[in-house]
Amino acid sequence: MIVICEKCGLKYKVDPSKIHGDSARLTCKGCAHVISINKPDVTVAPSALDSVGGSHLPPPRNQPVSDGAPLDYSPQKKRIGLGLTGKVVIMLLLVSLLPGIAYFVLSSRQTSQNVYDETSRTGQLTADYLTQQVNEWVAKNVRLLTLTAGLPEMSSMDRASQELLMKDVQRQYPWIYLIHVVDLNGMDVARSDDGPLTDYGSRKYVKDIQEGKEISFENVIGLTSKKPGLMIVTPIKKDGQVAGGLVFAISFEQLTRIVIDWRHGQMGSVFIADKEGKIIVHKNEQFIKEQKNFSDYALVMAAQKKNTGLVAFKDSSNEETIGFARSTELGWTVGLEINKKEAYAALKKSQTGSIILFGATVFGTIISAFFASRAIVAPIRRLTEAADRISVGELSVQIVRTSQDEIGDLADAITRMQDSIRLSIERIRRKTNG
Repeated sequence: MIVICEKCGLKYKVDPSKIHGDSARLTCKGCAHVISINKPDVTVAPSALDSVGGSHLPPPRNQPVSDGAPLDYSPQKKRIGLGLTGKVVIMLLLVSLLPGIAYFVLSSRQTSQNVYDETSRTGQLTADYLTQQVNEWVAKNVRLLTLTAGLPEMSSMDRASQELLMKDVQRQYPWIYLIHVVDLNGMDVARSDDGPLTDYGSRKYVKDIQEGKEISFENVIGLTSKKPGLMIVTPIKKDGQVAGGLVFAISFEQLTRIVIDWRHGQMGSVFIADKEGKIIVHKNEQFIKEQKNFSDYALVMAAQKKNTGLVAFKDSSNEETIGFARSTELGWTVGLEINKKEAYAALKKSQTGSIILFGATVFGTIISAFFASRAIVAPIRRLTEAADRISVGELSVQIVRTSQDEIGDLADAITRMQDSIRLSIERIRRKTNG
């Protein structure tokens, strides 16, 4: 027979044969409450007793309840597993969150692709623009050089006339820090700085003039200025014959100002390397002074391979970087570098916001699902408890229909069952007493 503690609801299985006398007592292991147990009437069919939970049938009138011998009883094991509340919560979460998760994943992927595409497009357009600016800067200086070389003061090969003209040009174009004329052997003929005449016979541009080239470029450290510069040389012709070369020594400061004004965040920058890979423009001035070789740098190699797309690499400071590279008309590399974290900062911020919003949605959904499940499960639990109490003979349980749905129908069914059990017990008592 089954006995239920009135205080904590813990159930016990009791062997009626162990009850000596008409009744016995046991102490609940859960709450220490003393439970009184009446021994079932053996004249009643066991099946009838079982059907009504004979452990709680009222004892006969005037029959004392005495303590019996210790009983052999054990509490019933509680149910292990997910209850109805948990199942309803999980069901509601799946129904409500699965579409949200799918949308979040697809939206994040699409946003990432959009940011990547926009960064790539903007970077390529900027690299194209900066390369155009470099080409125009070079072309402007070449036009000025060839125009100056064709003037009568130059073709006269008269030192005084040449130096007067060169000083006037240098005043108007201050980024040209030195203008000088060399003969075919590379020896100075005239200078704009009134410095001593110097032998430049070892320079590549002298050899180019000797070979008849119309224009020559060389990125070198000046012999007298000791600073890096671009040497642009064109031949000076007298009576149709090459008499020497006009040399513009151009500082990279103006070119630096043109391209270095572009910045992306705190770490975005531009560099320029000549066709040998030597640095011309860089945010690190020491690289320029040393003419640091970048020939094995990722963006320089990308420019040589005509790779115009986005390049991911580690920069000279070992930072994760993305960049774009272009090759100028002189074969120089214009490299555009953007710190990867800064490039995708907007994406990271958007993703963080989405995650927070998604987390808040999940939390809100769990809370809503919990209370919704409680609203569904609570009436079922009350009816289950009532049915359990009826099953052990407590027929005075009040069952109230609280809704007009299937749970209300279940309450009506248990009420009818309660009435049927009460009538059956009355019939059994009448037969027993009769």
